[in-house]
Amino acid sequence: MKKALLTFASFLFAVLSTNAQTQDLYLSWEGETLGDTVIVWGSPDTTEIILKALVYNNTSERMRIKVRRSYIVTVDSTGDYICWGACYPDFVSETDTVGVPPGLSVDEFSAHYKPQSQIGTAVIEYLFFNDDNEDQNVKIVVKYWASPQGIADDAMQNGSISDVYPNPATHTVSINYELTPEVNSAKVKIMNLLGAVVKEQIIDRNANKLTLDISDLNGGIYFYTVLINGKVYKTRKLIVQK
Repeated sequence: MKKALLTFASFLFAVLSTNAQTQDLYLSWEGETLGDTVIVWGSPDTTEIILKALVYNNTSERMRIKVRRSYIVTVDSTGDYICWGACYPDFVSETDTVGVPPGLSVDEFSAHYKPQSQIGTAVIEYLFFNDDNEDQNVKIVVKYWASPQGIADDAMQNGSISDVYPNPATHTVSINYELTPEVNSAKVKIMNLLGAVVKEQIIDRNANKLTLDISDLNGGIYFYTVLINGKVYKTRKLIVQK
């Protein structure tokens, strides 16, 4: 299968609040244990928005693991499929088994969401379970957020807005900017991994720097969106350290 285009795709994930080492099965990616809910962002024009995960067998027995997909929220005219040992057609919601050795992990899983130019958020649950004992399981709810990147570019052709800095940050973050006469309104929103807005501030067109106090935010991964004239200009990840 051809590798998918991943233009502007960003991996945003939640860290599990409980100790993963006490679970029979758990999921991780890039060294972080995945939480119950994750958000994966990408442009609606990208071919696929992809979630990957390592699946850990934290027992002393080999497991035969299946994956079952359940839809929570769908977006019309989009598609998705699962790869678990092999890649399955869109209509397959439960996979065959893949053996996971005791005390080890496999990197066979990936979930592929095809936005097909549709803006919106699809929410899909994936349940990983031992085919010999379904009580041994772990599930994850994935929010595929397809939001355009740079649709406000026309108003900012002769202007600029920096990424937030520092990043990671502890107390404050700043943005340097030069707005154009075509910009009637500008603001920045900071959201948590569940999509809730935790900070929002108007960008003053008569200045060239914005500083936000983030000292009251818990440590973790957030993302921020800059809106120009009510349209998305950029979306990026922000890491808050405590």
